[in-house]
Amino acid sequence: MDVSSFLIDKDVREALKKIVEYEEMKEKEYSENEIFKGLDMKPYWTWQDVGIHWSIVQKLLLAGIVKATGGRKKEYLLASREEVKKALEESEAFEATEERKLEEIKLPDDFLDIVEGFDDLKKFIKLSLTAEKPVHILLIGPPGCAKSLILMEIERLGARFITAGTATKVGIRDVLFDETPRIFIIDEIEKIQDSKDFSAILTWMQDGRIIITRHGLTGEKRGMGLVFGACNTERGLPPELLDRFQKFYIKPYTPEQYRRIVSNYLTKRCNVNPELASYIAEKVGEYTTSVREAIRISRIAKTKEDVDELISIIQKYSKED
Repeated sequence: MDVSSFLIDKDVREALKKIVEYEEMKEKEYSENEIFKGLDMKPYWTWQDVGIHWSIVQKLLLAGIVKATGGRKKEYLLASREEVKKALEESEAFEATEERKLEEIKLPDDFLDIVEGFDDLKKFIKLSLTAEKPVHILLIGPPGCAKSLILMEIERLGARFITAGTATKVGIRDVLFDETPRIFIIDEIEKIQDSKDFSAILTWMQDGRIIITRHGLTGEKRGMGLVFGACNTERGLPPELLDRFQKFYIKPYTPEQYRRIVSNYLTKRCNVNPELASYIAEKVGEYTTSVREAIRISRIAKTKEDVDELISIIQKYSKED
């Protein structure tokens, strides 16, 4: 139950305040009255008791914010009064804040050091990560360039990572709404199909707001964050989305660069023996430029013989006969 998502609706917000006030008043009344001592009295209420419209009670019931009891005469109770109070307090505190800045990010000393070259681009990325206001970045380039490595390095900072081509049915907008991440990475962003996801991303990038409709209620969350996107091509992406990104076009690595980078990454980030890391990079580089492929093999292989066997299995089942 995410109460804060419903507080954009002023009527719902005011209704929840009345309900909290009524339940706390009834609890106090029960605790001070000798008649009720020793009894498990719950501060149930009707919509007439609280003085709110029945339609709001229906919405809160559907959302699971209140629960019902009784027979013909329905009575209600907040499912979690403490959660409602916390959400109301956070909402009021947010409204009182006129200007919001990004939370500070501390970059590790070895941040991006496994990305070979691109010193000027790495500097730009570091500056964007430490800026007070969002600067969103889109990396564009074919498979086998520095995109994946850069995104993996940013993911180390606690970023939320989604691959749009394999995103769940929940939807990107739901992830943004439920988590409001400080850093949000969308790989294969060109594969987003749902216009509602695009709309949510646009609103968040522009205003730091996520607006979503659930259970017949429109909810809003706020929280500034950075978006890092990556794609093989920008074709098909809405112009208004592209306009919100600082775009960088990246060329693929040469085979020699790939081997050095993968070997370096496996040694520094995956604690693989340098000799084995170099062997994995060489063998994987013979058939792909995927850094993640090398990482997967490094997690299983303990010897060079293991590497050869694993690659043989992968290639055997890589395509249908």
